[in-house]
Parts: sequence; structure tokens; C-alpha cells
Amino acid sequence: MTEKTMDPRVERTLAALDRAFRDLALEKGIGAITVRSLCERARVNKNTFYRYYGALEDLIAEVMAAYSQEWRRRARSVESVDNVVANARDFILFSATQDELYEAITCDPAWSVIQRQLQHDASGDRAAAIPEGFTAEQWALFYAFTSQSVLAMYRTWVSVGKVSDAHAIADLTAETVEAGATVLMNRIRAEPPH
Repeated sequence: MTEKTMDPRVERTLAALDRAFRDLALEKGIGAITVRSLCERARVNKNTFYRYYGALEDLIAEVMAAYSQEWRRRARSVESVDNVVANARDFILFSATQDELYEAITCDPAWSVIQRQLQHDASGDRAAAIPEGFTAEQWALFYAFTSQSVLAMYRTWVSVGKVSDAHAIADLTAETVEAGATVLMNRIRAEPPH
């Protein structure tokens, strides 16, 4: 993105583009959005769009970055079971406060490409950095179990209509992840190094 200022007109234009993107993404899916349809919805011309974004992908990246950066600010390192459990609880509560677009991206298989990018951006180096005491294989298994279990619990809660309170689901998720992570950690500690 290029030259953004605090000028109220610029802020209104950027807000209109953001809102139009979100609305179109929810209505038609991300693949159906073009710069033209976005500008028509936002009631700005294409030159205005290109003043702030080099391409539609830049706007998409900006929207995704807002979600992932907020999560990364909140997330703890994942070297201990306690932190994994805290992150599981916090992820559910964080996700419960996000907007419809976040929910669609996180839960709808049609968004799988964006889901993977968002998960990668939100995880940062945590998925790749192998903590002390783990082999690469052990860490891959531990990280896959903990991260995918939390996502599965959130997606299931959404798919059944968010009937239960978010805090109750967060606690249940944390307890479930803690039990599994503890079993994995005990097994990892018991295995002789290869």
C-alpha cells in the first residue's frame, strides 16, 4: 500500500474500500472480487484504489494482517503445556470476538487457501522453530495436535450455532488440549533420542 495519511477523506475512502471488500467477500467469495466490483461497491474510481493499493492482493493481505497481528500480540510461546493451554483458551475467546469475515475465513472450506496463509501468518515462526527437548518429528506432531485441535473445536462451535457460551467452549477446549498435550509431552520425554 502507498501513501496513507490521517486526512479524513482518505480515512473514509479506505474504510469504504475495506467495507466493500468484506461485504463482497461474504456475499460472493474472495475469488469473485475484482478491483472493478470493489470500486463500484465502495463508490470510488479505480485510480483512487490504485493510489492506496498496488493490487487487490495488497488489500487482502492488509485485512488478513490485521487478524494475524492481533493474535500474535496475544499468543504466548508454545514451549510449555501451560502456554499451549492458555493459547487454546485465548484463541477461542479471541476468535469469538472477531467479525463475520474472520469466521468465514476460519471455518468455510471454500477459503482454504486464505485459511492456510492466515494460520501461517498467525503462527509466525512458532510452527517451524523446534523447542529444546523435541525432535523435528515430535514437534511437528505436538504442534499439529495442539493447533488443529483448537481450530476443530472453534469450527465445531461455530457450525452448531454457537449455542454454548464462548467462555465455556474456551475452557472445554483448553482442558481437551491440556489432556492431549500432557500425554504427548509425557510420551516425548519417555522416548530415547533418535
